[in-house]
Amino acid sequence: MRIGATIFNQNYKDWDRYEAEERGETVSGRAVRSDREIFREEINIARIADESGFDSVWTIEHHFTPYTMVTNPLQYLTYIAGITKRVDLGTMVVVLPWHNPVRVAEDVNMLDSFLGPRRNIICGVGRGLGRREYCGLGIDQNEARGRFDESLQVLNGLLATGKCDFDGEYYKIHGLRLRPQPERDLSANLWCAGGTSETVQIIAKHGVRPLTIPTTSLDLALANMKRYAELRRTAGYKPSHTKLALWTFVAETESEAEAGARRYMVEYADSALRHYELLGTHLRNIKGYESYGAQSDALRNDPTPFRMGFFKSHPWGTPQKTIERAKELAKAFGTDEIMFIFKYGSMPIEVAEKSMRLFAKEVMPALKELNPEPLAA
Repeated sequence: MRIGATIFNQNYKDWDRYEAEERGETVSGRAVRSDREIFREEINIARIADESGFDSVWTIEHHFTPYTMVTNPLQYLTYIAGITKRVDLGTMVVVLPWHNPVRVAEDVNMLDSFLGPRRNIICGVGRGLGRREYCGLGIDQNEARGRFDESLQVLNGLLATGKCDFDGEYYKIHGLRLRPQPERDLSANLWCAGGTSETVQIIAKHGVRPLTIPTTSLDLALANMKRYAELRRTAGYKPSHTKLALWTFVAETESEAEAGARRYMVEYADSALRHYELLGTHLRNIKGYESYGAQSDALRNDPTPFRMGFFKSHPWGTPQKTIERAKELAKAFGTDEIMFIFKYGSMPIEVAEKSMRLFAKEVMPALKELNPEPLAA
């Protein structure tokens, strides 16, 4: 099994100032901790991954809030490509409704040409959930499902052949040819986050393999992946592995690990609640997001299970405890690659690096020996 490291770039301590400014209150115009300082220090996660035997480095896409601050993951990974030598690179995810799919294909193709034959770009894509992001980018979130469906078809075709003829509601493309000309079929490098039943239906129909990023809970994520396996079989495709993102915190002693995991994983969960506005009522009225609306109704009654969910379910602890939990999840999800998040919330970089180096030394070798079966219906 492959092991990756994911760069998040959160400025968690700026949330109170950010939300006060959003409400129209008079606050400082800048975060106490510079966003760019966080950018500079977290690049070292890629260097450590490259030096210590990780298979891949991943990053994500978000806009406008302190939640995460990577606005263009393929641009970010192009820089990472230049400071690393051996790791593959992955996006978790490029949010397709926010982009022209032809431009996404061009950027993937160009980065692939830079990486050469011994390294891969893994293009994870998704539909997006944040209302602030859709509004800030001027895109009607009610159109998200349709835009996503069409974009996925265009992107998949371009990565497979470098050519596109497509006649849809949002994209009409005829006689298109990519340059530089692709030298191989990259469609196998396309993976898609399946956070809702709606998205799962789309990706299973097109045979795109699933990327699991448990924004809400591992239980819900696993239920979606089991549904994906059923739909994939119905569509006539063979069982597929998944790729799975997990939060972790590793320490020499159980008490140190518990203190770190409890603090920083709860902070991460809080940041997700705030960024996605999961305590609001708006999601129930957005086409294709009704399932999130139902979750929000439950969370308003008691958000505590969500805030504690990452701490209670993700792999953390001593190296041995972390191995045991990660093995359980790898088998349950039928995964061929786990992308671990080492720095999140207000965690200092030196704390994240210590956890990551211990993970690389004592956890990663055991996990690389795993070979879980694909997720079958």
